[in-house]
Amino acid sequence: MSKRTFGDIIGEGGSSSSSSKEFDSIQSYRYIYDVFISFRGVDTRNTFVDHLYAHLIRKGIFVFKDDKQLHKGNSISRQLLQAIQHSRISIIVFSKDYASSTWCLDEMAAIAECHRELKQPVFPIFYDVDPSCVRKQIGLYESAFLLLAEQFKHDPHKVDGWKRAMTCLGGSAGWDVRNKLEFEEIEKIVQAVIKTLGHKFSGFADDLIGMQPRVEALKSILRLSSEDDGFRVLGIWGMGGIGKTTLATVLYDTISHYYQFGACCFIENVSTIYRDGGATAVQKQILRQTLKEKNLDAYSSSEISGIIINRLYNRKLLVVLDDVDQFEQLQELHINPKLLRPGSRIIITTRDMHILELYGVDRIYEAELMNDNDAHDLLCRKAFKSDNSRSPFVELIPKVLKYTQGLPLAIRIMGSFLFNRNAMQWRATFDGLQNNPDKRIMKVLQMSFEGLQLREREIFLHVACFFEGEREDYVRRILHACGLQPNIGIPLIAEKSLITIRNQVICMHKMLLELGKQIVQGQHLDEPRFWNRLWLYRDFHHVMMTKVEATETKAIVLDQKEDGFKFSKLRVEDLSKMEHLKLLILNHKNFSGKPIFLSNSLYYFSWNGYPFTALPSNFQPYDLVELNMPDSNIEQLWEGIQCLPCLKRMDLSNSKNLKMTPCFDGILNLERLDLTGCINLLQVHPSIGLLSELVFLSLQKCSSLVHLDFGSASRLWSLRVLLLSGCTKLKSTPDFTGAINLEYLDVDHCASLFTFDGSLAKLRVLSLRDCTNLVRLGDSLDKMTSLTTLDLCGCLKYKCLPVNSAMKSLVFLDLSFCNISNLPQAIGELRGLERLNLQGNNFTAIPSLQCLSNLAYLNLSYCHCLQRLPQLPTTSGPSDSMGIYFKTTSGSRDHRSGLYVFDCRKIFGGSIWISSIDHQYEWLQRLLKEPRHFRCGFDIVLPFPCYGSAEIPMWFDHRYKGGSIIRIKNFDVNVDWVGFVFFVQFEVRYPMPNSASSQHPYPFYLSFESEHTEERFDMPLSLKSNKVDGSPSEYCWTIYISQEHCHFVKTEAQITFKAYQGLIMKEWGFHMLTEKERKYVDQSNMKKSGDKQ
Repeated sequence: MSKRTFGDIIGEGGSSSSSSKEFDSIQSYRYIYDVFISFRGVDTRNTFVDHLYAHLIRKGIFVFKDDKQLHKGNSISRQLLQAIQHSRISIIVFSKDYASSTWCLDEMAAIAECHRELKQPVFPIFYDVDPSCVRKQIGLYESAFLLLAEQFKHDPHKVDGWKRAMTCLGGSAGWDVRNKLEFEEIEKIVQAVIKTLGHKFSGFADDLIGMQPRVEALKSILRLSSEDDGFRVLGIWGMGGIGKTTLATVLYDTISHYYQFGACCFIENVSTIYRDGGATAVQKQILRQTLKEKNLDAYSSSEISGIIINRLYNRKLLVVLDDVDQFEQLQELHINPKLLRPGSRIIITTRDMHILELYGVDRIYEAELMNDNDAHDLLCRKAFKSDNSRSPFVELIPKVLKYTQGLPLAIRIMGSFLFNRNAMQWRATFDGLQNNPDKRIMKVLQMSFEGLQLREREIFLHVACFFEGEREDYVRRILHACGLQPNIGIPLIAEKSLITIRNQVICMHKMLLELGKQIVQGQHLDEPRFWNRLWLYRDFHHVMMTKVEATETKAIVLDQKEDGFKFSKLRVEDLSKMEHLKLLILNHKNFSGKPIFLSNSLYYFSWNGYPFTALPSNFQPYDLVELNMPDSNIEQLWEGIQCLPCLKRMDLSNSKNLKMTPCFDGILNLERLDLTGCINLLQVHPSIGLLSELVFLSLQKCSSLVHLDFGSASRLWSLRVLLLSGCTKLKSTPDFTGAINLEYLDVDHCASLFTFDGSLAKLRVLSLRDCTNLVRLGDSLDKMTSLTTLDLCGCLKYKCLPVNSAMKSLVFLDLSFCNISNLPQAIGELRGLERLNLQGNNFTAIPSLQCLSNLAYLNLSYCHCLQRLPQLPTTSGPSDSMGIYFKTTSGSRDHRSGLYVFDCRKIFGGSIWISSIDHQYEWLQRLLKEPRHFRCGFDIVLPFPCYGSAEIPMWFDHRYKGGSIIRIKNFDVNVDWVGFVFFVQFEVRYPMPNSASSQHPYPFYLSFESEHTEERFDMPLSLKSNKVDGSPSEYCWTIYISQEHCHFVKTEAQITFKAYQGLIMKEWGFHMLTEKERKYVDQSNMKKSGDKQ
């Protein structure tokens, strides 16, 4: 007999053998849904049924409701039939037109069969129809069945089956919701469902907002439907109060009912049971729940372990171990997941990720905070016993939600406390929370803190009081200076879900911040002199003003945003009461007096804007690791030798009164020294050459410094970065003999420098921009075999470049505006070169660059004597040899790739230019084929040809008049595209206006303007020509933007070119480039007009 629908079977009357076989086959089916709802869509879909469905879902009940109207043909779909079979309860909503739908009747018949054969509970609801009309098929239902009898006169058994099913189900106890408050009736129905399901979570069903998606995700991770899957262990990890236990409970209740496990157990509070009775107590709980064993007290611990191994390992187990806080609590249970029967599942909840990693779980699921909508719903549910907030509290709800930050525990406790209180009490409660957090919340969170070792506790308290929201590397530096070993400590407290690292920033939940501060305050809430940490200026001010001899303060890090000038001036002498201070970070200047004492116990000292001219004479912090005093009034740090063997970093930047550095003999372990902006610094003590550990030295903008002496026995072999830019009076560079490992040297804007000498074999970057009196480099370049970047821009007196084979590593070369008249032929042999800037020079010709296959940037603008373009590369080099610039360059450099020929008057027009017209296509073709040449895109600026003025745009299938604004709408994202190419033909008329007279941020740019933002691709040239005759010049600017940066196709932004007055846009257009075109683009198909016009 072929397989038939339940409607067919019931239509034959009675319970046939076929029916029995059908149900025998589904007895082994696993439940998927808690509830199936059968209803007539046109009657109730957008009213009663939707409200009932939403209420069930919020309770964590898994519901099947046919929202997609999968009605095909006249009989019930197989999908719906299976949904009925796989549901624990069915709800039928009888409405006026229910009996007129054969689809609904088939559903009802299938439900009746499940009710009879599988004992499935059925809840009938009479929405807008009398129960007797349903039970007896009278009134509207009588009319409906008369029509059905006529329609199915060839199959009267089907109609009879529907009638029997309706009589049976309509006579069952149900809910007549007519003329009653819908919300109250729905609440009664939901409570009856919960009671019937017998869910473990029924006691906190009101809290199950947003739970269903999370449970579904966990079910997917557990792979419960996999027939061949072995054992699987899932860890649920997160901070205290985030809902791990609730999530595990709902998951357990769901899968323990729906999937065939031989034995199941849920062990709550494993850590507490273990502490009270050891692993044996936990094992007994497992055996009591799985094997229903009662007399276990007579067995020894080894016998209990034997029972676990002998009697549980042959069963398909579901075990939930809740709140595990030590690895031993798992290890000593003697449950080896690998020896369990296939299909077994173990679920562990913990606050400590490392426990899960040690146990070797298959997957760690991070429990997340509630989103804004769910948090709002939970708060309203607890505070108002409904889903909607009442008007007097609307303004206060966001404040409470901001305070709780999505933590379910805090939301539940806060909501319950605020229930039935007025607006004044709400405000008073919220104001009080700022200094007195709820003890119930703190108690739960403190369990995690108490599980930390002393070192991790100190790190936690430092972060809670000082460093939430700060960059991880900055915090690690300070903690390392304080001897707290952050490289192991920070990961440990992150594993215990006390902090998270997002985008290299340390984040801590507000409740945990409050916990940390509460721990520091202890029993002395209003007495900050007893606290070991101070983080608010008002508390610091209070301690300083208190007349006591000593305080407990060990760390002060004051909030920069808090204005100290709102308070009276402090006597700096009062710092003497803080003799145990180890960490001091100040950003305030509101002090009087003379510093006579600073704690010699300091590990880290930072005072931005230190207002005094000297440090205390008795200040000898032997263990000090960092001394930071930027923008200070300091004139001299100390006299003679100060022994600070632990000092690693010193920052005196922008200390404008500093005239000389101290002797460095006593701080030989210094690794970083920043003297940037010390404009009156006259002398750097020659003992600086003894700093063998010094890695970074900045003397930028030390504009009074004339000489820099590293001493006769320099030992700067650790020095990697030396910054001398802006030392405008510096006449010569120091002797680099000892700095053998120097890699980065910046000597920009040193206008008094005439020569540069230095045998720096490991130097990678040398920048001499705007050294306007530099005339030679001596033989330095011959020794710089590692040099990748050489910048001589603006070296006006430097006229000849000694390019040689030693410069084979060069990637970036900038010779712009150097008055160079001749370029050596060897420049064309620098095969690693990727960026070459030659603009603003006086040469008439350029050697062939055809061998520079990695070249991605070439700028020849303002070369007024240049008579023809050089031969350019037509192919790219090996993939592994290109793109080095983008891998190593700093963010301060221009990352643009392109070809620029602007204001080169002698090659504009005529046969010379016509012979060079193909350069644009060759350059475009080569860069398109190898994306390693650029980042987000590239551009080309060339004079517009004086023949065939319409030829260049012919490749572009969308062309517009200058100034036109367009949008790209309904973009087909399925097209295999890689980017967009834009072009604009423009004319420059002189003189160009200055920026102050224009409303545009750049002289010329491609604009993508949406409602709130404007993205721009600007012209990388100044466009200010030195032409004498002032005649107009025409150019073509071509731009390529790669796919990931084409945001305008999603935002449908307005696209146009914008420019200052004096620049005339004649025509512009664009073309969407496909992957096929990118691979096979060639000169011919770019120049032809094409068929797309």
